[in-house]
Amino acid sequence: MNADRPDSVSTENPTSSTRRLYLHEPGWQIGHKGGSEREFCYTMAPGQDFYHRLYDGEVYLFRGDERLCVACAERRGLLSYAPRSLREAVIVYDFEAPEGPPEFDIGPPPG
Repeated sequence: MNADRPDSVSTENPTSSTRRLYLHEPGWQIGHKGGSEREFCYTMAPGQDFYHRLYDGEVYLFRGDERLCVACAERRGLLSYAPRSLREAVIVYDFEAPEGPPEFDIGPPPG
């Protein structure tokens, strides 16, 4: 691992720092922009008042006519670098009375 570039991958053990990218919403597909045809990201980046281009060789997401660059898809919450956590286990309570005498008295109040 290079101390000057913390995001660089070590050549000694390349899988130790490899990041995985997760797509959390169904219906989206991954595309690869090739050629010189002008295609634009469907979302404006923060601080911009225009739709930015997808560049030759860029990986993007698409669904129908909508195309999103990876940065905009990540800002929109479609992508992350962590898998979704598994749901918490459902806790089942046993409300049936145990065999034998009750542990508390439910008779009339004293007095």
